Amino acid sequence: MTYKGIVRGSVIELEEGVELPEGTHVSIIPAPQPLHTAWVSPPVLTLHEWLLTARGLRAQLPLTSDSVDILRQLRERRASR
Repeated sequence: MTYKGIVRGSVIELEEGVELPEGTHVSIIPAPQPLHTAWVSPPVLTLHEWLLTARGLRAQLPLTSDSVDILRQLRERRASR
């Protein structure tokens, strides 16, 4: 038999009138999300707005291997070997 329900707070609430004996083993197969709620288009940004956002996010990140200074140091170490 197939029953339907909804998840609320990590608990599956079955449709009204469905009662299963305590300890019943079940298999759960999530129903696919309707298309209109599964994917929502992001807001449209101009190139300038996108670049400002990207620069702001990049400024919050720690220096990484793409940093010019770090690359220069690595090249100097390699050249001195």
